[in-house]
Amino acid sequence: MNLGCKRMMASIAVVLTLTTGLAITVPSQVEAASPLEVLAQGAVAMAYVSTELNKMDNSAEGQQESLKNTEARTGVLHDAAYQARAQRILDTLSKSPNVKRKYVVYVNPSTDVNAFMTIGRVMSVNKGTMDAMDDNELAYTMAHELAHGEHKDIINGMKKSVGLSTAVSAMSSNGAAALLGEISGNYLENQVFTLSQEKNADKLGFTILADSPYNLGGSAASMQVIKNKYGDLYKEGLSQVLSPNNHPKTSARITDNQQRMYEYSNKHVLVKDSTVYINNKPVYTGVASGQYSPAERADLVGGKLSRLYHGQSTIPGASVEGSTVYIAGQAIVSTGSYASAYQIASAMNAAISAGASKSSK
Repeated sequence: MNLGCKRMMASIAVVLTLTTGLAITVPSQVEAASPLEVLAQGAVAMAYVSTELNKMDNSAEGQQESLKNTEARTGVLHDAAYQARAQRILDTLSKSPNVKRKYVVYVNPSTDVNAFMTIGRVMSVNKGTMDAMDDNELAYTMAHELAHGEHKDIINGMKKSVGLSTAVSAMSSNGAAALLGEISGNYLENQVFTLSQEKNADKLGFTILADSPYNLGGSAASMQVIKNKYGDLYKEGLSQVLSPNNHPKTSARITDNQQRMYEYSNKHVLVKDSTVYINNKPVYTGVASGQYSPAERADLVGGKLSRLYHGQSTIPGASVEGSTVYIAGQAIVSTGSYASAYQIASAMNAAISAGASKSSK
């Protein structure tokens, strides 16, 4: 053993004793390290782990390894249609200029409504989520996970979860990759994002959704699905935890996304309490249909109108064909009859005209 190694072992022993409280026995011939060397070697160990985790998160090899490990933990849904749907939505969202990293996605067989992102830019979506949400809602859920990836919330959280003793073990072990892989798996099982991380992921997720052709209302509507199933205390992750302590309430996330739609529409379209407003005038109140709740339908109608108003001071008037309301050739909402569709179109036209008159003054 050379002098450098002896000094390093002594440094590690001192650091472990100071940080863990455990008495570490060091061979008598090992030369004691100075306090400066103790700090330096501790920093070296943590820097080593940070570098290795970055490789796992950024490299193609690390992504494939993470994919294999995560699939082993969750299982894979053997249904080509589900897998193709998730891939198609990921491909569409990845065209956003706000998505700068390359991701992989797979569907797992869990029937819970959930999705998660882990190290290596690997996203997994539960079968239950696919069944409960339409493409617009699913797109926002996946955009939110992409935002965690773009913000590197997973890798940064993992680094913080690694203790000094583990870092030292990883640096001095020939099986460092296996040890870090286990760290990755344990973190995934207990992954918890902070309040600010969730809010920031919701915000960037909305921007990614807005860059795509999907309905902006999918942002709030997806949260409505989650609230209907789990209430206000939902947390994402592989091991779903229902606790409000450091997590935004689902109702607040719904309101935040409705506010984002309002801002995106140049403050012309607002959704509140399952009712859509154009220029502060109520034009449509959601009605349950199929798997959609009244709140979901209102959000999706509001999302279409919000995109029409983006960058505009006014929009074309509404028309009716059969039992469907159209604006600028786009189907806005379908109802049970021509009479109800006509009533909604009339309310929309009055609100659109009022806003146009106000903006022209």
